[in-house]
Parts: sequence; structure tokens; C-alpha cells
Amino acid sequence: MPASPCPSALAMQRFASRAAGLRQPHVSVAVPGLPTLPDLKKLARDRRAAGLPVIDQSAGDIDDVGQPLHPDLGAWIEQTRDRLVASGATELRRTIGDAYGYPGNYQQQYPAVSAILARSWGMSGPYLAMQTVSGRAALDCAFRGLIARAKSKGLAAPYALVLDPLAWSGYQPLAADLDLDLIHMPATAGNGLAGSAEGLAVALAFARERGRAVIGVVPVVPSNPSGVGLTADELFTMAQTAATADVPLLIDGFYSPLDPRGHAACVPMAELERRLAPEVLGMLGLLVGETKVSSSQNKTATLFWCAPGGHDAAAKTIVHQANERLKTTNMYPRPQEALVAAALHTFPAGVHAAMGPRYVALRDARAAMRAVCDRLGIPLSIGGSFYGTAALVDGEGNSLLRGADGRPLTDAKAVISELVARYGLVGAPGGMFSPAPEATMLVRLTAAVTLADVERVGQILEQLLEQARG
Repeated sequence: MPASPCPSALAMQRFASRAAGLRQPHVSVAVPGLPTLPDLKKLARDRRAAGLPVIDQSAGDIDDVGQPLHPDLGAWIEQTRDRLVASGATELRRTIGDAYGYPGNYQQQYPAVSAILARSWGMSGPYLAMQTVSGRAALDCAFRGLIARAKSKGLAAPYALVLDPLAWSGYQPLAADLDLDLIHMPATAGNGLAGSAEGLAVALAFARERGRAVIGVVPVVPSNPSGVGLTADELFTMAQTAATADVPLLIDGFYSPLDPRGHAACVPMAELERRLAPEVLGMLGLLVGETKVSSSQNKTATLFWCAPGGHDAAAKTIVHQANERLKTTNMYPRPQEALVAAALHTFPAGVHAAMGPRYVALRDARAAMRAVCDRLGIPLSIGGSFYGTAALVDGEGNSLLRGADGRPLTDAKAVISELVARYGLVGAPGGMFSPAPEATMLVRLTAAVTLADVERVGQILEQLLEQARG
């Protein structure tokens, strides 16, 4: 039997069930002057350099847990290179005298590495793939592929993408460059802050009513910022709902390797391949990468699209256009980064074992974050990611975030300013991830920190509660 939800998770479900705004679909709105996540990271660095107090909860890097990867991983990477070269991947062979130790390869793609990643996520059927340097680059390529498919189907602009109820703010600038609207599906009863097939159906109807042609659905599994995952049944139904509307579904699985169950259980591609009809499976894509496993210095991302026989038109159009964008930008992955991806996904005992002490530290910080919020009664949704979302509310659902006049803060910029000025807490407010009014009571937290940092976050939450009690 699955474990019962912890008190903080149940509290978050109650918060979401009362949040009428979150239970409605919304068009994402860029807030003028609101810092980006990299801006927040820089703010934290600048405060630290100036000797000011800072607790960095802005944009976690797995390296921030302060622990190394498995000590045997380095040797395993070299063994992996030898095996791949022996099997024909000559583009990964060692060279002598070249700056980086690899032969020149102007348009770097590594089919042997893509095949390892596909198997690691449980994909056994036909697919098309494209690998690039980062998640943002892959999303840019994928979005252009989705636009190309929409045009080939004769769909008229304006175009839109459907996202989770709370969705990573990095989608906004990518979409704005392509004149794409972003629509948040509503949170639904029992799902907390997660998306659902029911919420997707509402969002699709919402888009039609506003004259928007939805060209893709992009759930993040597990979510950034809420850490919530989706079950195989939920993903199955969501894929069917999207396909019925002739809309491709691209699962962003970047955080799935951090899930305690493992990435292939978190994003169960094997089960989806088995259960989905070919015409539905052909509308399903997957985006994965290693940035969240090793560190932000190792950036690769791979776009897969399922291509069952006779139902591969979407895959051909989307991945072709993605590759055209890749050629335009020359954002090909470096050999070493592709090699690391292969090594992480073939390491004995799996990805978590390859992460070694780094995964153990993340697991412990995640558990500590839950324990703090359980003790204080703070609603928290963290799941299997290293990001989670806390509702800064008291037991009655009233906001703990108040300005000098005692009134609740209703502006995302004001929330950032207050948390930084009063506590040195550099965090990402919920207003960065949703335009729903209740989002201003939310803040994204990261467990990609040390246990000492978690304790300091707990102390701030406790101060907020004490001040609210008066």
C-alpha cells in the first residue's frame, strides 16, 4: 500500500481545495520588473559577497547539498567511453593533443547515448530523438517543432501551450519569443497543486473559448515548483485526453531521476507504451536531462518523441523542426557531457547509486523539510523533486506574509522584497509560477541545500507564525 500523505501534504491539499483562483484556468501573465530565477540566484550571491545574511532558496543546484557524487563514477565514465567506442561510437574516442581530448564532430549527436537514455526510461518502441546542451535549449527546439506541426495541420494562430497549475517561470520568456500564450490548467480536487486529465479538459475548453489553438501540453513530472508527480493512470488518461483533442503531450521529466521510486517509475514510459493505442502514443514526447542529477555545469537535454509504425507523423515533424533549430543555433552537446549522461544511466545499481552521497544528502534534506512543515502545520508539497512549494498561511488559511501596515502582501515583487529585507531569505514567490490570487501566499523552497539551511528556513517559518499570532 502507498504511504499515507504526511500532515503538511494533507494541509496543502486543503489549501488547494479552498483556493478558488487555483481551481480556475488562467492565462500566464508576465509581471513587469519581477526578477527571473537567475536574477534571484545573483541576488543571493551578491548578498553573500557583501557579508549580508542570506538563505538561498532561489534556484537550487544539486551540488548545493555540499556532497560529492559516488567516488567510483569517474572511473565508470571512462569505462563507459571504452564500451561505447568499442561498439562503434567513434565520435567519443580519445585523442592526443586536442584541447578537450575528443575528435572534431561539427554536428554532435550521439545515437548510442540516446539509446541508453531511452532504455533507462523504459522506452522500447520506435522513437526519434535530438540531444542539445540544456533543458531551455531543448524546450525552444521542441516548441518550434510543435508550432511547425500546428502549421502543417492548418491551425491558425494565436497558439498556446497548456501547463501545470503552477509552472516553471522559465517557460514564459521562451514562449514570448515565439508568440505563444501559456495557459495554466486548474488544480482539481484531490490533486493538490498537480495537473490532471480533468484539469486539462477544462484548460482546452478555456483556450477554445478564447480563440487560442493549443499546440501542446507540457506537464513537468515531478513538478517544478510543487514537486508533485503523476501516477501512471493519470498520465495515461492525460495522454488520451490530449490526443482526443489532437494535441501533442510533452512530458518534462527533468526532475524524475530524483524521485525516490526512480525515474522509470516516476515517468513510466514502458507502461505508457504498453497501454496507449499507437495513434495516442504517437502524440507523446519526453524531455530528459542530467542537470539536476550531477550539477548545472553538466548540461545536456534529450528530446524523445514516440514514433510507432504508421503513427509517426508528429514525431517526424516535431523532431525535424527541432533539429533545424539545433543546426541554426549550433547548440550541440559536448562529447563529455553526453558521455556523463550515458554513465549515469548505466551505473551499477542505478542513478541514485551514481549520485552517491549527493543523493543521500538530498533525501535527508527533503525529509527534514517535510518534518519542519509537519511540526509547524505549514502546508507543503514537495514530492520527489528537490523543489517544493509551501503555503505561508496559518491554520485558518490566512496569509503570514504581511507588510509594515499589517496587511497581506498581494504582489510577487513585494513578497520577494519582504522576505529578503526581513529574513535574508531569497526565495521564489508563487506569483512567479501562477497568476492565481492565492499564489501570492506560496513560496518555492528547495531541498538542494544542507540540513543547516533547512533548519534556518524552519526558524523563519516559526517566526512568521509567531508574528501572525500577535
